[in-house]
Amino acid sequence: MPEKLTVSVLLLARDEVRDLEALLPSLAFAREVVVVWDPRGDRAARDAAERLGARVFERPFEGFGPQRAFALAQCTQEWVLWIDADERLTPGSVATIARIVGGPEVGGVAMARRTSFFLGRRIRWCGWRDERLPRLFLRAGARFDDAPVHERVIVDGPVRLEPGGPFEIEHHSYPTLESCVEKMLRYAPANAEKAWREGRRAGPLDPLVRPPLRFLRQYVLQLGFLDGAHGLVLCGFAAAQVFLKYAALWDRTRREGRRA
Repeated sequence: MPEKLTVSVLLLARDEVRDLEALLPSLAFAREVVVVWDPRGDRAARDAAERLGARVFERPFEGFGPQRAFALAQCTQEWVLWIDADERLTPGSVATIARIVGGPEVGGVAMARRTSFFLGRRIRWCGWRDERLPRLFLRAGARFDDAPVHERVIVDGPVRLEPGGPFEIEHHSYPTLESCVEKMLRYAPANAEKAWREGRRAGPLDPLVRPPLRFLRQYVLQLGFLDGAHGLVLCGFAAAQVFLKYAALWDRTRREGRRA
């Protein structure tokens, strides 16, 4: 049996039983998989992670940044691979990870998220192409910011792109319409909270103007119409999430202003 890589895989979990059962066996190359489970979720997700050999910790969810920071503190290996339950490493990526871990030292390496799926279909446009995300990094000196959503990892040293081989993930988010609605309702207030912390405020026109602008950007400028009906629905959901975000931000701006 080949020696495992000095990598801790960092995962957050809540209700993703099937995703964990599909993902965790593919992570056997790493010395440890750290799963932080939100106890308000499905207990079966925790049980699946433990059954498949992960180190599982419980922590109530208070935002993605704080949750990942807690998970990072539980990691013990030299390198950390940050991946989500609904993501999959593409063939060949493990060999690339092995070469990076054994090669010249860098702070971190950016992974390409080239392929995303929406309601079971591969999305090629809609602004979902060729994202570059720092997902493999040295644990020493690394930290996550405290953003409630769209959190970032900050590392010591340069973050490079990996040109020497496949180092990509596939994103299998939004498998059903119900999951779209659930994530939209969860992410919109988190995005509003992040905007508020960044000093942004909203007026009554923002919920009216910004959603159609988002739809036009993704569906027209980013060629979402080339993804057919799936692209149309995806861009519609994106616009709806923008509406909920700015409605929440407007409401907070109104209430906080009234208190002042």
